[in-house]
Amino acid sequence: MALNREWHRDHRMPPRPTREQRVAWHAAHAVACACRPVPDSIRLEVERRLKPKRRK
Repeated sequence: MALNREWHRDHRMPPRPTREQRVAWHAAHAVACACRPVPDSIRLEVERRLKPKRRK
């Protein structure tokens, strides 16, 4: 997978990020770049965030 240099330059992970910040960053990263896999420690949360919501 190709590295999206512009996205990485414009979307830096904050220093000492909270878990929520990590999940949000990796969710956006998976859509925009996906040059590497999401860490196992937050994978389920990222997948939930990216999953389309079902309408009733």
